[in-house]
Amino acid sequence: MKCDIRPTDDVELLVDVFYDRVRNDDLLDPVFEEALQGDWPGHLNKMYRFWHSILLDDPIYFGNPFLPHVDLPHGKDYFDHWVTLFQGTLDQLFEGQKTEEFKIQVAKMAETFHRNIVACSNLNENR
Repeated sequence: MKCDIRPTDDVELLVDVFYDRVRNDDLLDPVFEEALQGDWPGHLNKMYRFWHSILLDDPIYFGNPFLPHVDLPHGKDYFDHWVTLFQGTLDQLFEGQKTEEFKIQVAKMAETFHRNIVACSNLNENR
């Protein structure tokens, strides 16, 4: 039986399983490989801190999470697929109210990132 996500205990498990799925995904893996240039350990450590900060509202991640994404492909299909993969990972590992709230938060975050990347791209094209 699955339990609800416990942010203090489950962040690393979530991040590890999710990025294993990303690395085996035909759409997302090439994007991440190019962006990370092979630095998966550095990225995972950053993601542990980032998601810990989001789930616990405990700022141990410092930085602008949006900036590294500005030059990535900005097609909505990438973001929708990322959300589907992330939410599927949550469903695989956990169930409960906190998990459902987190799935909504992740979808909103992806939508905001997508909207902002498109806006930045449009600004750059108009310069």
